[in-house]
Amino acid sequence: MPEDVPLPATFGDWYDAAATNLGVAEKRDSGARRMLAGAVMVAGVSAGAGIVGGPLTVLSGYGAPGERADVASLVVGPVLAVGVLAWWFWYRRDWVRARRLRHAWSRSIRDPRVLALPARPHRGQAPDPEEQHDFRARERAAFAPYPGLRGVGGVSGGLDAVRAVLYPVLFLAGLVGILATLGSDSVDGQVSRALPLVPLVVATVCATVRAWRRVADSSALVALQADDRRRWTAWRVVRGLDEPTPMTPWYRRLNWAMLPVALGAVAILVFRIGAGEMTGQAVVFGLAICVVPVAVVAGSFLVRSRAARSQGGPDGVGVHVTADDVPPLGPVAVAPGQGVLRAVADGMVLDAGGSAVPVPAGSALVSGDPHVFASRRHWLLLPDGSQVPLTCAAVGRLRELAEGAGLRTL
Repeated sequence: MPEDVPLPATFGDWYDAAATNLGVAEKRDSGARRMLAGAVMVAGVSAGAGIVGGPLTVLSGYGAPGERADVASLVVGPVLAVGVLAWWFWYRRDWVRARRLRHAWSRSIRDPRVLALPARPHRGQAPDPEEQHDFRARERAAFAPYPGLRGVGGVSGGLDAVRAVLYPVLFLAGLVGILATLGSDSVDGQVSRALPLVPLVVATVCATVRAWRRVADSSALVALQADDRRRWTAWRVVRGLDEPTPMTPWYRRLNWAMLPVALGAVAILVFRIGAGEMTGQAVVFGLAICVVPVAVVAGSFLVRSRAARSQGGPDGVGVHVTADDVPPLGPVAVAPGQGVLRAVADGMVLDAGGSAVPVPAGSALVSGDPHVFASRRHWLLLPDGSQVPLTCAAVGRLRELAEGAGLRTL
């Protein structure tokens, strides 16, 4: 883990070590061999289930008259399935730690202690580590187009995206196959065809959860990097080094993160069509699967926005002060926790941590990108160089108060 590694002499040395460790964690967490091993596991368990399916039907009393259960199949089937599962759980014993390592190392250069390390002279033609975080590159002529940590010898995000699409499709295929077998006249036929598909359905459900968790984690990291770009671009704008970045429209919250919901609606419609029951009720039910989660997400923002407005009263707005993820840039520091940002005659006042921090006119309020679920991040840039990070869902109210108090909004 990053916290187990002593800090080196320079930021570049840390970047090299972090990139190496991230590559190892990525290969373990998301390598192609893992997909092949999963396919072998599903095939082995399905084969074992298929072998034992017929004898179980006979023992249950649904076999043909006079038919006897094959004792060898009753032994071989479970032994094969259990043996493959034992190998599988032995193979994946370090996966949880690999995921945690990947998460930790991908964010390791965001540690304020790391960002405060001295610079290392750029070596050769390789990318300059100093350009991989906007805080380090904020005083340069231009930002690098792709900030962040890149693992050495790891996997690209494309493989994670393939998983996120492939596994739900395989799950739907297995589920449709099981439902299709339910129309068979004989119980023997239903069991022998449906039982081998059960391991596929279970495995792909678990794999889909893991795949979408990877995508969500990557998306969260990209969102943090996008916020960094807005924050330090605004820092440069205040100092006349750059141009303001246009605000991201609100509808960007409803992006492709809703894809699993859409797949659920498609699944319902496919099942109805396959059963010959394509009715208006089925269409409404399928659409509701999409509309309800979207309404919940939008409703959560509305509830949090109203709560922030009510907390601040007629001349303020409720905010949550967070811990900063860069070294201090000025003398003002505010303890993390709930607070209220109020407009006063000569600017604003932040009541948080048991103290009132003045935010004079001429300060700047920087807003980050909209997120799918989380409240938007903001930063107060004070004239003495200090910065106060906070989150607030009532973005419109916050920016309206700031503009009215003479703050520059970016």
